[in-house]
Amino acid sequence: MNKKLKLINITEGKPYYHVQEIKSLKDMLEKCESKYSDNIAFKFRYKPGLETISKTYREFIKDVDCLGSALLNIGLKNCHAAIIGENRYEWVVSYLAVVNGIGIAVPLDRMLPPNEIESMLERGEVDALFYSEAFQSTVDNIAAKNTNIKAFVCMNPENDDIKGNRFYSFNELIKSGEELIASGHKEYMETEINPDELSVLLFTSGTSSTSKAVMLSHKNICSDIMSLGGVVRFDPGESVLSVLPLHHTFENTTGLLFPLYLGMTISICDGLKYLARNLTEYKPDCLVGVPLIFDKFMGRIKDEIKKKGLEKKVKALMGFANILRFAGLDLRRKLFKKLIEPFGGKLRVIVTGGAAMETATIKFYENIGVKVYQGYGLTETSPVVAGGNDRVRKTGTCGNPLPGVKIAIANPDSAGNGELVIQGKNVMLGYWKNPDATKEVLQDGWFRTGDLGCIDKKGLIRVTGRVKTMIVLKNGKKVFPEELENHINKLNYVKESLVWGETAQDGTVEICAKIVLDKETITAVVNSPDDENGIKKLLDHAIKEINKLMPAYKAIRYYVYGFEELIKTTTMKIKRYVETDQIKDLFNQLTASIKTIAGKNIDRLKELMAKRAENY
Repeated sequence: MNKKLKLINITEGKPYYHVQEIKSLKDMLEKCESKYSDNIAFKFRYKPGLETISKTYREFIKDVDCLGSALLNIGLKNCHAAIIGENRYEWVVSYLAVVNGIGIAVPLDRMLPPNEIESMLERGEVDALFYSEAFQSTVDNIAAKNTNIKAFVCMNPENDDIKGNRFYSFNELIKSGEELIASGHKEYMETEINPDELSVLLFTSGTSSTSKAVMLSHKNICSDIMSLGGVVRFDPGESVLSVLPLHHTFENTTGLLFPLYLGMTISICDGLKYLARNLTEYKPDCLVGVPLIFDKFMGRIKDEIKKKGLEKKVKALMGFANILRFAGLDLRRKLFKKLIEPFGGKLRVIVTGGAAMETATIKFYENIGVKVYQGYGLTETSPVVAGGNDRVRKTGTCGNPLPGVKIAIANPDSAGNGELVIQGKNVMLGYWKNPDATKEVLQDGWFRTGDLGCIDKKGLIRVTGRVKTMIVLKNGKKVFPEELENHINKLNYVKESLVWGETAQDGTVEICAKIVLDKETITAVVNSPDDENGIKKLLDHAIKEINKLMPAYKAIRYYVYGFEELIKTTTMKIKRYVETDQIKDLFNQLTASIKTIAGKNIDRLKELMAKRAENY
C-alpha cells in the first residue's frame, strides 16, 4: 500500500480574464459557429506549392457534421476510431467528428513502425481507421490481418476512387453526409455528449508493449482550454501556425483546440522543411513549438547579424530598448522589425513546451519584442498545468499554475524539493485497462507526475528532473542528471548529452556521461573529428571546468563520446535506459576482454571507455 503523500506549497492559479464556459468540444464548436461563422478557421494546402484553401468556421463545422452523419450511417456508432497521418485539415475534421458524436478517438503517431501501429490498433480496440495515403500499403497489410476494423477511411480528398470492402473516401463520406442532412437526418447533430465519459485515448511515448494509453474526457480537455483562456488572450482573427504533430496532446490542445475556442485562424504547415516559407506566407501572430525550432531560427538570425558585422550594434540596441521599456516606452518591435520578418512580421507570442528552453534563447526573443510563454504539462493532464502568461513570465521557471489547477510538492526534502503533484478537472480518467498503473499515479486525489521540482513564494514552478532518472548516492545525496546535462549541452561543440549513475562493486555510485559531439562545430576547436587526442584533451578540460561548478559529490567521473545522436522516442525524448543498457553491454564486453588480457584491470577499462568512445 502506498504511503499517504506529504504535501507542501500547495498553489492554485487565478484567472485574469472572463472565459466562456464550454461543457464539451461539441458545445465549443456550436458556440464558435454562432460567434465566428464567417471568420477563417483554417488555411491549408493539399500539397506544397498548390493554391491555399480557406475554410470558414461555418464551412468547417458543416464538414464535421457531414462526416459524423455519414459515419453513423455506415454503422460506426460508439466505435473506437484511430487517426494517423501528417497534419492536415481532414485530420482535424475526422478527430472532431469522432469525439462529437461517434465514439472514442485514438490519435496515433505517424512515425511509429508498422508493427507498433498494428499493436496499438489491437490494444485500443479500434473499429475504424482514418489514414493519409502515405500509409496505404501499411493499411492494406493491416486490413488483410485485422478483421475487427469495420472501416478504413483515406483522408486524401483527391483519392475519391478508393474502392473495396471496408474502404471509404473522406470526400465521398462528406458528400454522403451532406445528402443525409439535407434529407432531414439529424441524429448526429442532436447527439448528447456526456462530458465525463472517455472520449480520447492517447498512447504515451515508448514501445507498444511499454506505452500506456491515457484516457481523457471532454471535461478534461475543455477545462484545460478554459484555464488557458483565463491567462492568455488572443483576438478572433489572429492566427497560429500548426507545426507540431496533431496526435501530440500539446499541439492538439494549445495549437488546435484553444485557438478554435478563441476564434483564431489555424494555418497548417506544409511540413518542417517548408516552415520558413510558411511563416512568411501565413504571417502568424502565435507559434507553438518545441525549443529546438526556436533555437534554429535564432541561430540563423544571429548568423546573418554576424555576417553583416552588426553584432555589437544589435546588442547595444537591445540594451537601449530594455532601458526604454522599463521607463514605460516599448519600442522593441519597431527597432527589431527586420529580425521579426523571418517569422512573417506579425509574430508576438511563442508558446513552447516539451523541454526547457535555454535562457539565452528566451532573452533573445523577448529582447526583440516576442513574448515567450514556456509551459509545463503531461498527456495525463490534458496537457498544460502551468506556464508563462500575459502578465507573469520568469526565465528559468514554468510559470504559475493555470486557473483551477492545483500544484504541490509531495514528500519534499529539506530544501523543499520533491515530486510535483497535480489536482484539477484536467487530470485524466486513468490508464486504459491498466488499473495498477492508474493506482500508482492517482493517490489521495492527486496525480503524481514523476517530475521533481520546487515552488517558490510567488507560486512559480521549477522542474529539476525526473524521479526515475534521479541518481541516489550511497550517502543518500541526490544528483539530477538534467542539471549536469544542461552544463554539458552549453558547450558549442556538443549536440546533446546523457548523464547517469554507475554502481561499483563496493556500492558507491559514480557519475558518468555520454557526450554527442557536433562534427561541424568540433573542427573549430580541434584539427578534425578524427583527432582523438585533441578531443580527449578538450573534453577533459571541459568536464573539469563543469565539475568546479558542482559540489564534489556531483562531479562527473567518467565519460564517453561519439557523433551518433542519442536514441529517442517519436516525441524526441531520450530513451535513457536503452542508451545506458547499450553502454553497459559494451562495458561488460570490454570487462570480459580485459579480465582475460590484464587480470581484472578495471582502471584500464575505464580509461578505454574514453578512448573507445567513438564506438558508442
